[in-house]
Amino acid sequence: MNFECTELSINSSIRQAYGCLWHYKFQHVMISILAALPFCLAGFSGALDPVFSVTSTMVNMPEGFNLSFAILVLTTFIWAIPVIILWHRLYLLGPEHLIRKKVWPLITRTLKVISHSLIFFGMGLVAAVGITWGILYLRVMSDSEGTITEMGQMEYALYIFGILIIFSFLLLIALRLSMAFSSLTIGKSLRFTTSWDMTRKNTFRMLAATLTGGLPLIGIVALLLWAAKYYFQIDLLAGTAPEPEAIYIFVLICSPILTLPMAILCSLASTFYRHCGCAEFRESLR
Repeated sequence: MNFECTELSINSSIRQAYGCLWHYKFQHVMISILAALPFCLAGFSGALDPVFSVTSTMVNMPEGFNLSFAILVLTTFIWAIPVIILWHRLYLLGPEHLIRKKVWPLITRTLKVISHSLIFFGMGLVAAVGITWGILYLRVMSDSEGTITEMGQMEYALYIFGILIIFSFLLLIALRLSMAFSSLTIGKSLRFTTSWDMTRKNTFRMLAATLTGGLPLIGIVALLLWAAKYYFQIDLLAGTAPEPEAIYIFVLICSPILTLPMAILCSLASTFYRHCGCAEFRESLR
């Protein structure tokens, strides 16, 4: 089946995405706090202490590590899926359709998104193997020649370049298939093959718009993390802070900023969805 789709304007898409994010700023704050709340509550209760207490000098894992790690995954990666659905509903349908009285549709759509995401888990596994091989290669080189910086800037640059290529490739594939995921979030059905066909003329335009629109917000998040580490000794990536509760207070208060890259990605996906005519393609299967 052939789909007629005009060329995407990169600048217009970015303006629309940022405009949508600004227009629904109060709803964004609500969703971002909801996104961080399970993680923070688990942290305040002490359920995540075994995970964050792990150090490189430990011989054995602390007691309760497996359960704590499972809670960490549930409150971050798994919980992110229904939150992403809420962002899509906000940007595609408006705030009046953000929250429904019935919770069951949100649960079923979450399960559908997870099942449709298995292909990305496979691609992510391949990427993880490649990155792990690169890390092991760097460690072998550093052991034989002193340090990573002494092993040669060319090898290090090639390794970083390889990571960027893998990331760009996975992002490109995700964007081409993202129309199917956007449809699921609002109760519609769109096949992966249809999403692939409807976006074929705008592959690199979508990639350019996503990178151009997302990198500034990633820079803001990186600056915030650096400021928290420099001024308050809160290292979110390492999971260290002067007081254990400080990490969770920081995440909860700064969640509207920390979630900006994810929010703009959902907003851009919604812009692509409307441009490619996906909204009128099929009737709702509610």
